[in-house]
Amino acid sequence: MLLLALTVGGSLGRHYITMFEATQNVMLKPTETWREALLDTRIMDLFFTHLPPPSPPLAELVQGMTLWKRAAAAKPAVHRKIREDSDMAQDSLQCLAQLASMHGPIFPDESARVSYLAHLVEGLLSMINGIEIEDSEAVGISNIISNMITMFPRSTLMALPTDLFTSFINCLTLLTCSFGRSAALEEVLDKDDMVYMEAYDKILESWLTFIQDDEHFPRGCFVQPAIQVFNSYIQCHLAAPDGTRNLSVNGISSHDEEEINELQGDDRELFSDQLSCIGLMGRVAADHCIPLLTSLLEDRVTRLHGQLQRTQQQLMASSDPSSVDRKVLGDLYEDIHWLILVSGYLLADDPQGETPLIPTEVMEFSIKHSTEVDINTTLQILGSPGEKASSIPGCNRTDSVIRLLSAVLRTSEVESRATRASLTQLLSPQMGKDIVWFLRRWAKTYLLVDEKLYEQVRDSPLRHKRVTQPFSLANIPLLPPQISVPLSTAFGTDTEGAQWIVGYLLEKVINNLSVWSSETELSNETVDLLVTLVEKRERANIVVQCESWWNLAKQFASRSPPLHLLCSSVQRSLMKALVLGGFAHMDSDTKQQYWAEVLHPLQQRFLNLINQENFAQISQEEAVKQEIVATLEALCGIAEATQIDNVASLFSFLMDFLSSCIGLMEVYSNTPETINLIIEVFVEVAHKQICYLGETKSMKLYEACLTLLQVYSKNSSRKRSDSAAEEDQYQDLLLIMELLTNLLSKEFIDFSDTDDVFRNQDQGTPACNRTVSAADVVLYGVNIVLPLMTQDLLKFPSLCNQYYKLITFICEIFPEKIPQLPEDLFKSLMFSLELGMTSMSSEISQLCLEALSPLAEQCAKSQDKDMPLFIATRHFLKLVFDMLVLQKHNMEMTVAAGEAFYTLVCLHQAEYSELVETLLSSQRDAIIYQRLADAFNKLTASSTPPTMDRKQKVAFLKCLEEFVANVGGLLCVK
Repeated sequence: MLLLALTVGGSLGRHYITMFEATQNVMLKPTETWREALLDTRIMDLFFTHLPPPSPPLAELVQGMTLWKRAAAAKPAVHRKIREDSDMAQDSLQCLAQLASMHGPIFPDESARVSYLAHLVEGLLSMINGIEIEDSEAVGISNIISNMITMFPRSTLMALPTDLFTSFINCLTLLTCSFGRSAALEEVLDKDDMVYMEAYDKILESWLTFIQDDEHFPRGCFVQPAIQVFNSYIQCHLAAPDGTRNLSVNGISSHDEEEINELQGDDRELFSDQLSCIGLMGRVAADHCIPLLTSLLEDRVTRLHGQLQRTQQQLMASSDPSSVDRKVLGDLYEDIHWLILVSGYLLADDPQGETPLIPTEVMEFSIKHSTEVDINTTLQILGSPGEKASSIPGCNRTDSVIRLLSAVLRTSEVESRATRASLTQLLSPQMGKDIVWFLRRWAKTYLLVDEKLYEQVRDSPLRHKRVTQPFSLANIPLLPPQISVPLSTAFGTDTEGAQWIVGYLLEKVINNLSVWSSETELSNETVDLLVTLVEKRERANIVVQCESWWNLAKQFASRSPPLHLLCSSVQRSLMKALVLGGFAHMDSDTKQQYWAEVLHPLQQRFLNLINQENFAQISQEEAVKQEIVATLEALCGIAEATQIDNVASLFSFLMDFLSSCIGLMEVYSNTPETINLIIEVFVEVAHKQICYLGETKSMKLYEACLTLLQVYSKNSSRKRSDSAAEEDQYQDLLLIMELLTNLLSKEFIDFSDTDDVFRNQDQGTPACNRTVSAADVVLYGVNIVLPLMTQDLLKFPSLCNQYYKLITFICEIFPEKIPQLPEDLFKSLMFSLELGMTSMSSEISQLCLEALSPLAEQCAKSQDKDMPLFIATRHFLKLVFDMLVLQKHNMEMTVAAGEAFYTLVCLHQAEYSELVETLLSSQRDAIIYQRLADAFNKLTASSTPPTMDRKQKVAFLKCLEEFVANVGGLLCVK
């Protein structure tokens, strides 16, 4: 391969070989010493055009290179010559992908970079032009394009000749559409090796890079390519005649493969990256794409409405319901499925942990056409989901963004009316999921849109001078909000449109929970929409004014059908929503009445049940167990509803339950599912509330958790004497470690230094009189976990990850506690760290390396060279030394390994010198010996011995990076 041949005999050779073996798309960053060789255009011409006889120094450079020798005997370009050999073709494309990624000091100036890129683009276009790309070439070509777009600055791309840049964009557009069609065909044929899908994903990522940096390119230059790619994607996902999805291919159609495709998972998860890219491209060409989606969706919904009626008539007329062909319905549902997904990704993002904003392109599109919009007609179409939009006079003068939402609401209305007409058996639960998913995504961004979020700062001196005086936003002049009038009129605060749609969505939720209670996924999606409606206070204020909300709360609190039939996860989220709604704005009497109807029945039923004299005898009855499980699920939901402004109330309410839950541990000690749920209540309380609790309240929670662990430990020891299977403990251990990790999080995520949020409540016993700390609880928990962790249990990825995350946190936060562990537990911990470093994934290995530094620093503080931890760190020095010098390792781990290595070298300088001397003395090759000696001398070139000093550490890590580049892989044990 090109890269390996170019680096034979060079100082970077083995280092790059090691990297290449770890990934098939290596970025090439040679030094300026390679400038003469790699900037020679004949390197690329080797692949793109016919070859002249090589001349020095190039001939010497590629001497022994098989690919060159074969090419030299042939006139055509190398890649075209070897395309039929898929292995060699991939090698050729990998070489080109590396050349396309070349960056760094090899380019003397911008002119050289532009000249190199221009020659690369010309060659690529000439290579692709006029050939039908084979499946073995698709990924390689997409990698070449991705590397070019990712590694070369935007200024370099824009410096290309205009015609060449335009040809490149046109070629990229055609390739994207071609790969998309081939990827769709792979899905139809259900191929195991989805090479076109991989290539399509990669090339869409390249478009994403372009579009996100579009300010560097001429305005509108990506609009036409975006239209073509968007149209192609839609066409591949629609049925004929508008699309190609269900066209037969070699006798196989997507309809025949429906069952297989259903087993592959949710399309939203499988194709989230694709949908994000297509949604972004739809925004770039919003003038075309939003009306297109609206038209297609309105058409499909109209046809669905008619087809449901026709199918109902056929079923009534037929004696054999199974004989009625439902293919048309299936095709319509699949069309609607993809149209709603694309619409959702185009209209809104779903940023985690951030305030969602209406995408700039969508807002600008709506603003641009706002003068053409009749607001009243727009609101009429929005508020008439039962009618066809086209039947409303003036429908062509509506806001396109609102009309696309109206098309989804129309779909929802057709579904709801079908359920009322007892046609539920003809409906698609998948369509129901898509509708509530879209509505939830839309509501987060558009419903009660806050105009302040769209204000723009005027250009003022404050933007350009250093501010030394305190100032407020009031001092900064603002432009008028850049918000669409139709959108703010329809969905803004205190608008009739917002109130209407909140009521409509609430009715949709209630209808779904009634009709689709047996469809777990759809019920979960539905209740997630409900949570979205109440998690923001402004929306919740409207929700609680709806009579249907109060009816829902009463129905759920009384365990009335059909809500009591909902699965546990749905009931948990429903309780979360009801609690969040309770903190909306209400007068004190109304709020008191609300809690009396929502939380009081839960508390009363629970206390009445567990306080019965014969509770121990009746506890195993199915009805009693169901009541206990329902209560525990509700408690988890209450904890999940925690926010900073309600934590005081919820913590006090939940603490009253926690002691009773601990008592249930004894009663249900032989019921693993219930034990898991009890622990999960504590996990959720710690996860959601610990960061808000002051010291006094934290102590209460620590005490409760410690008692829980003590009871679990007592019962668990009895179980182990009965030889319970390791798999039975999997969930228990996972939850306990999650609980301990959540308690540890208080040490680095603390939003309440005092008990201010509880200022209106009794503070209880002062914290200074308490003896239980987070460390006590966590170390007690470690005493439970460590003896139970076996190598077989560590084969469970989630358990393994949680275990190593926990012990790393402990080492980082409480390093002084590690030497105090009992001998057997200390040895178990050290063995776990060694096992994680040497036998687990790179992620686990990195966690273990991060745990070593604080342990070594603790040893340096104590200066006790006889303690077991000091001796153990000496052993870890050897392990980390071998990892860096003798073994292949993920290059991303070099930083973590380097930091651990430095602290260990500071602690054991003599042992480090011995390791170096032993390694050097074992070398028989004089050249390798000298290279290693020089590298080690440079690594520790400082005249002063290494110490736990940050400045020295940073300098060492910089030298270590160069050390690994020079000798990394030189002594790798294969």
